[in-house]
Order: sequence, then C-alpha cells, then structure tokens
Amino acid sequence: MTVTAFPRTPRPGEFRASLAQEFDDFLQKEAQRFSSSNCLRVDLHCHDKNSDKPDELWGRILGLPETWLKTSDLVKCLRRNGSDVVTVTNHNNARSCWDLQEKGEDVLTGCEFTCHFEEFDLYCHVLAYGFSRAQENILNEKREDIFEFLRYAAAQNIPLVLPHPLYFYTTNEKLDIALFEKLAVMFQRFEVLNGQRDLWQSTLTLNWLQSLTPAKVKEYANKHGLNPEEFGVDPDKPKVLTGGSDDHMGLYAGQCGSLLMIPNLQERLKSEKASDLALEALREGRVSPYGSVGENQKLNIALLDFFAQVATKIEDPGLLRILLHRGEAYDKFACFAISNLLLELQKHKHSKKFFEFVHDALQGKKPNKMLKWKVPKKYRFCVRHLETIAEARSGSPESFTKTVNECIAELFTELNRLMLEKVQSSDLLRETGLMSSLSTEELTRKFELPSQLSALIFGGGGAYPSLGEKHVRELIDKVAFPFMISLVLAGASVASTRALYKNRDFLNSFASHTGSNEHDHRVLYLTDTLFDKNGVSNSLGGKLQHIQKHDIAIDFLICHESAEAQPHLHVTRPLASFTLPDSGEQRLRIPDLMEVARKFYEGGYDRVACSTEGPMVLVALFLKFKFNVPCHFFMHTDWIEYIKSTTNATRHERDRVRRLLRLLYNQFDGVFVLNTEHRDWLAGQEMQLAPEKLFMTAHHAPEPIADITPVSKHDLFPDASEDTPVLFVACRLSGEKGLFDLPEMLAEARERLPDLRLVIAGSGPDEQALKEALPDALFLGWVDKRRLASLYAGLDLFVFPSRFDTFGNVLLESFVYGMPAVAYDCKGPRDIIEHGRSGYLVDDPSAMARSVIDYFSWPDERTQMSRNARARAGEYSADDIMSRFVQDLGLPAPACLIEHRSVA
Repeated sequence: MTVTAFPRTPRPGEFRASLAQEFDDFLQKEAQRFSSSNCLRVDLHCHDKNSDKPDELWGRILGLPETWLKTSDLVKCLRRNGSDVVTVTNHNNARSCWDLQEKGEDVLTGCEFTCHFEEFDLYCHVLAYGFSRAQENILNEKREDIFEFLRYAAAQNIPLVLPHPLYFYTTNEKLDIALFEKLAVMFQRFEVLNGQRDLWQSTLTLNWLQSLTPAKVKEYANKHGLNPEEFGVDPDKPKVLTGGSDDHMGLYAGQCGSLLMIPNLQERLKSEKASDLALEALREGRVSPYGSVGENQKLNIALLDFFAQVATKIEDPGLLRILLHRGEAYDKFACFAISNLLLELQKHKHSKKFFEFVHDALQGKKPNKMLKWKVPKKYRFCVRHLETIAEARSGSPESFTKTVNECIAELFTELNRLMLEKVQSSDLLRETGLMSSLSTEELTRKFELPSQLSALIFGGGGAYPSLGEKHVRELIDKVAFPFMISLVLAGASVASTRALYKNRDFLNSFASHTGSNEHDHRVLYLTDTLFDKNGVSNSLGGKLQHIQKHDIAIDFLICHESAEAQPHLHVTRPLASFTLPDSGEQRLRIPDLMEVARKFYEGGYDRVACSTEGPMVLVALFLKFKFNVPCHFFMHTDWIEYIKSTTNATRHERDRVRRLLRLLYNQFDGVFVLNTEHRDWLAGQEMQLAPEKLFMTAHHAPEPIADITPVSKHDLFPDASEDTPVLFVACRLSGEKGLFDLPEMLAEARERLPDLRLVIAGSGPDEQALKEALPDALFLGWVDKRRLASLYAGLDLFVFPSRFDTFGNVLLESFVYGMPAVAYDCKGPRDIIEHGRSGYLVDDPSAMARSVIDYFSWPDERTQMSRNARARAGEYSADDIMSRFVQDLGLPAPACLIEHRSVA
C-alpha cells in the first residue's frame, strides 16, 4: 500500500518564529566575520528632506516630500547610533552629501537612483557611492536605461548596491523569474538587511542570494546573453551582502547598516579619510550587515511620524492638479479624499496639536507637564501614552519599537471606545429615534441618500431622510477628535503593511520557485455569531468542532463579551454592542480592528474567511486590503428573501439592498453557497458575480448523540399513545421561517388525522403570536442538543415550512435520527430531500397537509423512509465536505481527511 505524505498543520506564529531564527543565525555569523577593531560602521541607506520627489504616485499627486527631516538631525541620529561614516542616499540627488562636504564634513557620497528596466516594465532603486558631481549628472541621464546605467558605473568603478531586491515600482503584478536571473548577473552587491522590510522578504532575499553559486550565475549569463564583466560582476566571487536602515524620519538611522572591514584600520585613519576607506571596502566587497529586522513595526512607526507631519504641514494640492495628474480615477479620488480629510483636520486645532505632540514624542520630547491638567479628564490617556513614547526613546531600539506599537494600539482602542460611547449617547440617536426605528423594514425603506449632500445634512431632500443640521453638527463636534486621530493611526498601520505586502502574490511565487520560506497556508475565519441561538451559530459550531478534531489550519475569531479562547478559536472583547429592534436576542458587537489585525499578523495567517454580514464583514475586507490576502465569504442568509418575508418593502426598496449586497460580495475572491438556486442567482444578471468565484458547499450532518432515549409521546401529551401522530418543528420562531403557514396546514391534515399533534422547539420574536395562532401546539422553548436529539428520535415527521433558509441544518439533524421531513420545494430543501424517499417536497400548505396524511397512512413506507433519511444524512459526510471546503479556500487537503476518505 502506498502512503502519501501530507504537510502537517502549521502552528499559529510558527512561520514567523522560524524566519526570525534563520535570520538571527545569519546575523550572528556575520558579526563574527571581521574583527570589530578593523571595521567602520556605516548606514548605507538613509534619507533626509532632499528626498523631496517621491516615487509613490499618491505622494506626487498630493505634492508631498518623503520626509521633512533636516540633514543635521539625520547626522545626529547616525552619530548617536554609532555610525563611523556618514552617507545620505536621497532619491536621484546627492545634494545633502555635497552640502555636508562644503561644510567640511567627511562624507561618503551616496544616492538612491530610480532606474528603468524597460523589458519588465518596472523601476528599481540602485544605491551608488563615491561618485563626483559630474558623474552624478551622467548617472541621472543614464538611469532611464538600467543597462546603460550599470555599464557606466562599472566603467567608472562606482560601487552599486541593489536595495530591497524583492521590492519594485511597477503595475506588473506577475513578475517573470527571468528578472531575477538577470539581476544575479548584473549586480555584485545586494542589500539583504533593510530596516524597513519584514522578515519574510529579508529571509527570502538571503536564501536566494546564498543560492547564487558561480555556476548558476554563469548559467544565467549564457541563458540571457549577458556579460557579467560589463556590469563589474565577477561570477566566481560570492555576492556581497549589505545592510541599511532605509530610515526617512531620523528614528532608526544607524541602527541597521554595514560593517566595512579595512585591514590595519586604526593606523590608516591617521592619514586617510574614513569615507575613502569605506569606499575601498565597498569596492572590494569586505562588507557584513548588522542590525535587526523589525517586521512591519518600524515602518508603522515611521509612517505614523510621516502622517503626523503631513497632518500639520500639508497644503491644498489643488483640484486641477489632482484631476490632471497621471494616475487612475481611483488614485485621484483617494488623493482628493485624503487631502480634504487632512485639510479639515488642520482646522481642528486640538487634532492638529495632538499630531505635533506625536512627532515630538517620537523624537523623545515629552508634552508640557501642564498639558495633562489642561486636557479634559476623558482624554488624559492620550497624554499618558505620549509621555510613555517619549520616555521609551532613550531606551534600546527594540524596547522603543515595542513600546510605541503597544501605545498606538492602546490609543486606537481607547479612542474608538470613547467615540462609540459618544455616538450612543448622542442626541442624534435619542431625539431622531434612530435606534428605536432601526427595524429591518425601516432600514430597507430609508436605505438611500440624496445625491445633494446639503439635503442630507440640512434637510430639504424630498423623499430622502435628513439628519438635521443641529444633530449632525453636535455629533461631528463630539467625535471629530477621536475619529480623526483613529483614522490617521489606522492609516499608518494599513499603509505600512500594505507597502510590504502589495506584491504578496509575487513573494509567494518567488518562495515557491526558490523552494525556501514558503508562507504557511492558514485561514482566519471571522464571524459575528457562534454561541448565539440560531442556525448559523449551530452550523459554525459544528465546523469549529471538526476543525478542532482534525487540527485543520483554520482558526475562528469572534467578538464576544464572555466567551473564552479555545484551540482554533480566538476571542476579542467588543468595544460596544447593541441589539436591533427585530433581531431577537442577536447582538451586534463592534470589534477592535487593530487587535484583530495584530492577531492575523502574529498568527501567520495568509487568507481570510467570513460568514456574516455584520461588523466582521468590514473587518474581513479591512484585513484583505491591509495584508493583500485572499478573502472568501460564506453565504448563510438570503437577505432579499428575508426582507420579502418580514417586511412590506417594495421591489424598488429591496433592489437597493440587492445592489449593496452585489457590491459587497464582489469584493471577495470567492463566495461559498449552500444551494444551486443561490449559486445561479449570484452568477445571473441581478448579482453578476463571476461563476469561477462561486463554490458549492454544504453543512455536514452532525454525529448522532450516543445513548439517547427517544422522547415518550405520553410524557409530552398525557392523553397520547406511541401511535399518536406527532409533527415536530425546531427553528427560530420568526415570521420568515414560514411558521404562520402551519395553522392552515394543520387544519387540513386534521380532517383526515384528527388526533394529529404538533411540537415546536425554539424561541424568537414571534413566539407569542404563534402561540395564539396555534393554541393546541406544544411549545418547548429553546432546548439543548441532547433534548433535541431525543425529540428527533421519538417523534414522527419533521415539518420545515421555511422558504427563506439557504440550506436547512435541521433537516440533516432530523435525518440523522431517522426522522423524515416535509418541506417546500425551494432552495435548500430541494438539494437535501429526495422527494418520496427521505421526505416530501411540496408547493403550498395544502400540499404539505396531503403529504402529512400520506406519511401516516402507510406504516411500511414510513419505516423505509426512515432508513432512507439516515442514509441521506450519511451522504453529508463532515470529512468530505470539509476536505472540499479547505481546498476551495486554497489550503492543502488535511492528511487526516484524505486518509479517512480513502479508507471509506
């Protein structure tokens, strides 16, 4: 027998821990290569205010420099962090180096040139050192063709370094591996340690460079018709690995860099400039990187400092500049929105002042001691965090980075909690009655905004709702400060991570090609409900149990007040929660966005799934954008049918919701559906989802509970015998479940079966109305699973009158215990019930009554139908369904599931 080996399930966080260990081992070996007494420390990659023309499109549209950092402040930071030699590598100019040299400073001339690689339609950065003013001009002329640029530098003996070798500026998302084969031939020196990149990119770069043997470089040269000597590359020598901080804000300059080994250094310094010795070591390849990789935390802090300065320094870029600038409509709209937000922020003096304090704190300057007493008590936590950040500046780099990120996360959480409290206590909600009128029907009817914004704010919008000038201004005034600060904090976090992973698909393919550091495949599954009393919770609970049983690489995350974490289950506490008027006991909980993002990052997840259209669906899309990962949605609920069943909304009003759902579902890389009718609807004209994005799935049948004693009918109805016909219903007691068809059905069935009884298990908003409509039915309320199983095992026929459900978990639950079912011939039941074998599919209450009569009229057929129901439940195997589900998510099939299916 052949045994197939399958990948084991990765542990959360294991991937990043392995990367850290691998890169730390490399740095420790590098630290031992040279004697420290013969080494110069130099940060070969840092910037100041003369990097004033960014490569990023949005920065150019908004007219923003990459930094406002003064050259003198950068030099102080470099010296403070132990740099022996100073260089400043601004974009496409060496002005800062020339200015320092004119002041008598010993400076290694440096620049980061943006070079065009036409063949691959991309721009890449190239660090150059030791050139003259005249050579700088020629290099700037030649950088439009990277081949000419490199040939000229080699001829002039100008040492070059390819920084962040896996990061390029391009719209080409699918880079050809031939690009890296050519780069291996064209460059001798590569930056393997970049202080602003993360561990994955750094370790991938390291392993790729270490794999470039002389034979491989020569092979690539022959393959692509390139002569390494033209580029100053010696294939027989190992690649030179360098380091640099890539610092733009004066926060980390000098903490990462390169050790340059100069024999007899101390003696030579007596007669030669340190910059000349550094240039010699670079040319001869006596280089070793030092420092550490800070994941995305360092870049997050740097961008927070940048955003804080943008918030106080941005000037109106001009509407015509935005409209006429190069770029897509999306880029222009985003820049228009950002500029408006930041210009509005400048008008809010408290917000503007806060960002000035943020910048000062990051530079180690505490807020004025009197500030704490001037600030309202509810905002004093902001001052406390600023003081903590400023104090951490004097500590170790690792401690500073950790402290700042913790303070940012706590600040974001506290500001959002405060903002939600203000919204909930606002007169806008209280006086307009928004909370009390947020029923499904009211939401559907009012789900529209006037195209004239003044009509929204100030009224006069005709049929559309207005919020009213007084209420809007009062609410804006209350939440302006926490909202704008939170937005900037979140923006810095998103921008830092997005910058690192915007080429994630390429990184995955590159890792696969090199055969090292392939990212774990692990899903974070978000849901708004798991422990609530509803069918979605039940089905998700079963899925979680199966994941836990087989240790599948999927972890759930919920937001809940009291639930505790379990294996494969993360729990976050809500910032706020509320209940909509007609949602029964279901609460909507607002999660902490940054806490969820932190769990995603630290857990080493590489994809997201979501099961509900509540707050978690927005969190899922946030993670998709922030980390650039695939995101799937599991569609449990037919909201259009729900609105049709529970409201008097018109077709036009329902169409508003349908269009919103179409927009929402189209944001996902895949949508799981539970029935063929729903799949066809989503792929059809009304929803227009691509068919290849739709995946059929199902809920699995539960395992039968052992040692169940079937309920005695006599215990339920004292006047009943075991031959008394009893129907059973188990669901949420709400109108959309079709329960108000039961009185008509019962009345017709009792014409032939006068002793017919009905038992109903469940609770919900329409429970009292149902009791009045069915006065002789037995209502049990919500029952636990063991009690429910005894009812399935002891009663006769399950009734499922819902046209709303997308599947029908309870049908499989009844089948497991041999109880057939009668249901409407519609989506969900149509895919489960085999008409005439495991139950009945009918069109209306009268047909349902006739099926009930037929069922109780033929005892022999009842016995066979019971067997068929059990057999049908067996076809919904948890292993089969879960195996297909994880593969459609892009995960490898778990070995345990495949082995089980093979045995079966």
